[in-house]
Amino acid sequence: MQSLRLKLIADLVDKNSIVADIGTDHGIVPIYLSKEKICKKIIASDISEKSLNKLYEKLELNPQINNIDLRVGNGLNILKPFEVDTIIISGMGGNLIEEIIEESLEVAKSSSVMILGANNAVEQLRRFLHLKRFIIVDEVDLYENDKYYQILKVKTGLEVYEEDIYYEFGKILIEKKSKNLLKFINEEINSMNNIVEHLNSINTESSKERLETLDSKLNLYKKVRDMIEA
Repeated sequence: MQSLRLKLIADLVDKNSIVADIGTDHGIVPIYLSKEKICKKIIASDISEKSLNKLYEKLELNPQINNIDLRVGNGLNILKPFEVDTIIISGMGGNLIEEIIEESLEVAKSSSVMILGANNAVEQLRRFLHLKRFIIVDEVDLYENDKYYQILKVKTGLEVYEEDIYYEFGKILIEKKSKNLLKFINEEINSMNNIVEHLNSINTESSKERLETLDSKLNLYKKVRDMIEA
């Protein structure tokens, strides 16, 4: 599989599970899961019939792949409760993932596992998941095309983080001492230091206000860096 992000998503899928890949696009993950004999059955869905037709053409050329069910539809509406034990939602923003889960909360909670790969707003997504009574059981992260990604594996349950930094950066990733997270934090610190240097040279009232905000953020990032490096 060419995409490391999609490979890591697939690696989080438990053996012999029944999977729904929501927003499957060209079906890269379902095809991989089938070829590697990881899943009993995969439901590949997308709101775009055109995208699913491309997957259908791939399956026509690979008749040995016979455990992928294609469905056109929006979000989790294509599923019945308890129809699958694993739900994958990735390749979209955290806000949209929230909307998909909220709209079909019964279906989401009927699964054993959800694997969520948000392109942004991951902190907000973590807070939403805890609010809706999901727990985060694993996190992986990576860089792909110079962009930093975090992927969450969640189950139903009660959990609240005692510190806000765990929502922003990922408690499990901090505990794992993720090298990718450390790289991201160091890049952000360097970027903020450059802005601080520029603001100091301006020395206006608005720049002073901005500096106060940046100083607070810098201290937060340095705290997380120290936790990872400890």
